[in-house]
Amino acid sequence: MTTPIRSARTRLALASMLLGGFAMTATAVLPETAFAQNRRQRAQQAEQPQGETNSQAFAAAYQPVAAMVQPSTANYEGARAAIPGLVAAIQNDADRDLAGNLILNIGSHFNDRQLQLQGLTMRLQAGRVGEQTGLFNWYAGNISYELDNYADARRYLQAALDAGYVPDEGDATLLIANTYVEEGAEQQGVDYLLQRIAANTAAGQAVPEAWLLNALQLSYDNELAEQALNVGEMVVLSYPSERNLTNSMQIVSQLYDFTPQARVDLYRLMLAAGVLRERQDISRYIDDLDARVRGNEVQRALALGLSNGVYTASDTYYTDVKAAADVRAAADRNGIAAIVREGENGDGLDAINAGDILYSTEDYTRAAAMYQRALDRGYDSNVALTRLGMVQALGGDNAAALATFARITGERQPIARMWTAWINSQAN
Repeated sequence: MTTPIRSARTRLALASMLLGGFAMTATAVLPETAFAQNRRQRAQQAEQPQGETNSQAFAAAYQPVAAMVQPSTANYEGARAAIPGLVAAIQNDADRDLAGNLILNIGSHFNDRQLQLQGLTMRLQAGRVGEQTGLFNWYAGNISYELDNYADARRYLQAALDAGYVPDEGDATLLIANTYVEEGAEQQGVDYLLQRIAANTAAGQAVPEAWLLNALQLSYDNELAEQALNVGEMVVLSYPSERNLTNSMQIVSQLYDFTPQARVDLYRLMLAAGVLRERQDISRYIDDLDARVRGNEVQRALALGLSNGVYTASDTYYTDVKAAADVRAAADRNGIAAIVREGENGDGLDAINAGDILYSTEDYTRAAAMYQRALDRGYDSNVALTRLGMVQALGGDNAAALATFARITGERQPIARMWTAWINSQAN
């Protein structure tokens, strides 16, 4: 595997890639629909305490506080001041549940997160929320997150997941991952997301796009090349939008220290996928090709940049490169017969060079034959296999391309894996 870059580099602007991402709100907003029925039930209990479940001492302490939250006798300041005495009167779980509901009510009135969390926690401790266990843990986790209590947030959010709770908005998995990020433990955040992704995959369940994009972003931000490659493959395979393809391939290009002749094959993938659009990528693709060597391919790249508006006909870079490319392209077209003869009769280097010229002219069938000759004649197998797999894919023989890419090792393996993911995404 290629050594990941550890030196400083120009960073990509990838924040916009996230769907929700880590910008999601952690603020708990307690919906009326979720708690209205409980409040009505508790209001009735306030009028008629159940002696069989609530202790008499607690009922005596509860009644006056409950009256303070009724519309006709509202005194929320007084109710808040009475909370310590109410808690001190608790003798059993029935008391704790009723007190927790009242404290939650008071906390919601003041939008007081600490009181809301206290009420939620007491009700969870009482064990009487039944099918709303997941909901209560979800909000307790959100509030704990907002209060920077990240370990507690993880505990509650995991309990919500374990209970099978799915919120209308937000994602417990992403929020748990971000608790690690907030603590400066980004690696643990990535590991957690990858564990959740692996669990869904093993269970045959779809992996949410937001999980993958957040894992990709975190891996990139922390220069975790192998993790980024693993996630990038999944993004390309499962969610091959133009933006996702672009970001995944750019990230792999950034995190692996490819030689120019390896990197050019990743740019060729971006071109095949229709996502080679930015000036930085097109120019680097052209530079890696070298207009003095691959004139025909450089001409097409320049034309692409011109049509996309990243170059103008008077652009100095454009005019300088085009002048060199035009000379070489004409020479290759006029001398193609001789180049092919050299490839057929020469050694592995002659064959790979002939294959590259044929690739440059988009003659993929004859290029494939030349790359196979290069392989048979002992040329660098990973280079020859990469180019062979590419022309097989571009020529429509995906099965052969996949088999070829599977044989690649070393520096070019990440590139082969991205080509493989893209081919499979097209099949899907």
